[in-house]
Amino acid sequence: MAKKNQNYFVCSDCGYESTKWFAKCPSCNEWNTAVEYTADISDNNINVKPSEILFLNDEIKEPVRIDTGFKELNEILNGGLVESAVYLLAGEPGIGKSTFLTQLSSNIAEKKSVIYVSGEESAEQVFQRFNRIGLKSNKKNIGLVFENSLDKLIALMENLENKPDILLIDSIQTLKSDNFSSYAGSILQVKEVTRFLSEYCKKRGITLIIVGHVTKGGLIAGPKILEHMVDAVLQFELEKTSGLRMLRILKNRYGPTDEILMFEMTQKGLNPITEYTQYFLKDYKNASGNVLTIVKEGSKLIPIEIQALVSKPVYGNPRRVTSGAPLDRLLMIIAVLSKRLRLPIESKDIFLSTSGGFKISDTSSDLAIAYALLSSLFDISTSNSIVVFGEIGLDGNIRNIRDLEKRIEFSNKLGIEKVVIPDYKVKYKNIISISNLNDLLNKFFA
Repeated sequence: MAKKNQNYFVCSDCGYESTKWFAKCPSCNEWNTAVEYTADISDNNINVKPSEILFLNDEIKEPVRIDTGFKELNEILNGGLVESAVYLLAGEPGIGKSTFLTQLSSNIAEKKSVIYVSGEESAEQVFQRFNRIGLKSNKKNIGLVFENSLDKLIALMENLENKPDILLIDSIQTLKSDNFSSYAGSILQVKEVTRFLSEYCKKRGITLIIVGHVTKGGLIAGPKILEHMVDAVLQFELEKTSGLRMLRILKNRYGPTDEILMFEMTQKGLNPITEYTQYFLKDYKNASGNVLTIVKEGSKLIPIEIQALVSKPVYGNPRRVTSGAPLDRLLMIIAVLSKRLRLPIESKDIFLSTSGGFKISDTSSDLAIAYALLSSLFDISTSNSIVVFGEIGLDGNIRNIRDLEKRIEFSNKLGIEKVVIPDYKVKYKNIISISNLNDLLNKFFA
């Protein structure tokens, strides 16, 4: 087969590719980062093996699942880890990624073999973490490797008598291949090392879990490169006020996305939180500015307490401070309340927070935020327990939300006496329907 060579240049910092040499990278504006590579291109397709075609009525084997040892994690992953799949675990420094991998490897090692590759910590640090958590498993099924060279790691894997079932890489930014003249952690190294490991593990039936760092802008190991190359993305998020660790499924080719799992960090590691209701409502009190709402995260309904404080400004300009709730959503609700109800709320200091600092992005909490603001503004509280949900439009009308009846049923299970919802025909007795903000003002704060 006739071949010809074609030279191309890659930026060692951002991975930008070009067929022409460049002194300054057009993408990241760095100087002298162009690295030359040679690609072999075939002139024709003679003797090329044709691709295989499959049809929907062909028998396809279901993917083999691996038990993680966490019942809750198996549920949000649709049955557990998938054999030969590639998972990306991302999160801020110190959030608990290595601790999570330690517990995960110990759980899996009861039935499967695991290779744990650490390029950031010493052997003493990793052994101390295993001993501190005090996990019990088949220690012969866990192999620890402390290496930063991809070539040496692959040579080690090839010399093993039995291939591992799980390969853990902590972290991908520390691995470096000698085939590319770039420093470890660069975009080029991260992309090529991940590509090689993914192909290597898929061919051998090994489940690959790699840890990716998060930049200041919240990106995973650069501009979305790793997220496109893996089968699933699991991201740890830290609720700073409560210390909760939230594991969110951002991408999953083998199951649903937008699922969450909450952990509480202890001296013995990460403990999954199973009773969300008790955790978020244990300190709730009926007071002015306090109200409950029900938010949906993935397939879970979570009761959240919203607290608002409206007061006279201490300085000249009124302040807007939020914890858990989006600031832009609060500003919109303040503007609608001021415009539609003609209330002097824009000139006040406003502080808004959610229980545990839980981040809410569901617009169904708009009406609860408005209720909390009005309750604090007029210093009025209800004697009965109340839950509020609904979306506020710019015209002041209350819009319907998804899964309304499920939220109502969930509220009744919690023993809530009053449920405030958008104007909607339902069969429950403790319902108070609100069609616009004027109804809310007249029914509760007139």
